[in-house]
Amino acid sequence: MAAEITNQCANLTLADVEDDDVAMQVPNVPKNQPDSEEGYYVVGRLVTQKPIRFPFFQDTMAAVWRPAMGVNTRQLESRRYLFRFYHEADVERVINVGPWTYEQSLLIMKRLDLGEDPYAMALDQAEFWVQVHSLPAGFRSEIVVKAIGSFLGTLIHVDDRNFDGSMRLFYRVRVAIDVAKPLKKQMKLKKDNGSWVYVDFRYERLPTFCFLCGVIGHGEKFCSKIVHGADLKAEKPYGVWMRAGSRKGVPNSRQQWIPSETTIERRNWRSPTMEADAILATAEPEGNGKGSEDDGVPSARISEQKRRRTTDIESELMEVEAGVSKTGKRRDLRSKPTQTYEFIIMELSGAWQLDDSSCSGGLGSLKEAKGTFSYGNLC
Repeated sequence: MAAEITNQCANLTLADVEDDDVAMQVPNVPKNQPDSEEGYYVVGRLVTQKPIRFPFFQDTMAAVWRPAMGVNTRQLESRRYLFRFYHEADVERVINVGPWTYEQSLLIMKRLDLGEDPYAMALDQAEFWVQVHSLPAGFRSEIVVKAIGSFLGTLIHVDDRNFDGSMRLFYRVRVAIDVAKPLKKQMKLKKDNGSWVYVDFRYERLPTFCFLCGVIGHGEKFCSKIVHGADLKAEKPYGVWMRAGSRKGVPNSRQQWIPSETTIERRNWRSPTMEADAILATAEPEGNGKGSEDDGVPSARISEQKRRRTTDIESELMEVEAGVSKTGKRRDLRSKPTQTYEFIIMELSGAWQLDDSSCSGGLGSLKEAKGTFSYGNLC
């Protein structure tokens, strides 16, 4: 116990700045005074030269983060801040989801460890998700992607979905880059045959950066290269194409016929047709005498109104064949043809009788006769 107290305390000496002889000692001073309430601290720095109004900055960032247990902010110096969170989950989410920006200016954030000085903490690196485009066949492996991430900066980790079986247009790596250095826009890889191929980089959530020098924190109008004769109208080595496209606005609902591209998620995906087949497979067949599935005859339900129309059409067909009208008078079919019938013989058997009383070219009648079916179209 005595050793623990000794480690936690130290002797404090107070001395005059101009006279070292004037001094006093305070024994057993605790090295760290415990807070009455636990907190999780993060130091942040805005990479910009623009003046920042702290009340607006504090309110905006808290509204964007929306921490469940809240956050307090203190301005340490110009564009350097101390954030205090009250739950581990809040601070982890804010750190991992970044980078964050305020008015298009990058906010570098780093957790403050116990005993660290927030004023002296180096805040010159920020983590970004970088998309690796145009990676040629033969180089599409996790080892190569990790090597590219190390080329960009300090590799944090790679996206778990890079090699999940989906069709990939690019591969994602999360890296920490030095914001004082120009962004890397390309790299080249050498094939076995000696030829070189180029790989392009796109940065997600990329804030304001210079199209002349590629450094984050200022635009080309405020670049020091202008002093050395850089032409703003000439083609610039960097551009907006280095920003990865936003994922907002992409439809993500009612895509019933588009399966998930990942192998694991696609195994559980079902199209509407597959869902209907699954329902039919689990449903019990309903037998109702003639037309049931048990006797091999397809089942069909015909409303009473359709049954009556079928009977009327059959009667009219019989009258036409006999040459007798509904009034009992014999018709002269040669001089006054009233209806023309076209019959197609279909070699089907055991089907239900179907009808459509419309004379607009629809189905006239389909009836069973001596093992064949006659399709009559009323014209």
